[in-house]
Amino acid sequence: MNHSHNPFAAAAPTAVSPAPDLRIQFGSLYIPKKNSFGPQGEDAHFISTPDKVFGVADGVGAWADEGIDSGEYARALMANCAAAAKADIDADPRRILTKGYMKTKKILGSSTACILALRGNALKAANIGDSGFMIFREKKLIFVSASQQHRFNCPFQLMDGFFVELPVQPWECRVEVWPGDIVVAGTDGLLDNVFASEIEKVLKEEERVDPGKLAWRLAELALGNSVDKRRTTPFSAAARRAGLWCEGGKIDDITVIVGHVQETKAKYSRI
Repeated sequence: MNHSHNPFAAAAPTAVSPAPDLRIQFGSLYIPKKNSFGPQGEDAHFISTPDKVFGVADGVGAWADEGIDSGEYARALMANCAAAAKADIDADPRRILTKGYMKTKKILGSSTACILALRGNALKAANIGDSGFMIFREKKLIFVSASQQHRFNCPFQLMDGFFVELPVQPWECRVEVWPGDIVVAGTDGLLDNVFASEIEKVLKEEERVDPGKLAWRLAELALGNSVDKRRTTPFSAAARRAGLWCEGGKIDDITVIVGHVQETKAKYSRI
């Protein structure tokens, strides 16, 4: 009998390459608006490079009408999330955000928040409100986070209260990333003033990826657009979709974090 071909024989297992262990190099810039209630503005952020976790928060400016600096709440929230990230082995963004929120007590104000973590070859995120992030591959947009708003310019937010969990459900995602991908995270001071196509243009103008320089360029672009009263911006476009007349950008605090995804370099020991 010829056994050279047996249609019922079990197929040989296909070798599956393990997911690459990636690292991420960061750069960031914060530009507080000149008329912020508090001297530090109302945005906050943190970056934990060893843990590959980062986050942004935007204190809600309407509190200024009550004489309250919501930037204090945003800064405390991000500080507590940074501490939670160091203690979270799995770097789960929702859990980090929950623990950070539960630690942020007895501070008046409220804030949006977006927490991101790189694990293996996946970028995980939990977002509440209108802060967020984009992912670019080969200098082209491939992913945009979702925004949570009750209505135009009224984002979901966190504030102190008698809660044992997050008071609102965060939008969550898990996105596979590749070496060379660029993650741009920011508050609405960036996202309301700069289109993804404008970020693509900046990326194409740079021969090499320098996260610090890119963060600076994008923040400066957002600042310029925010004071241009004739420019079409994401903010003015969203206002028109909501049936409101609006031209130009939105003057706001601007936070930008740029992350460059890279392969972890192999470590060799000498014998």
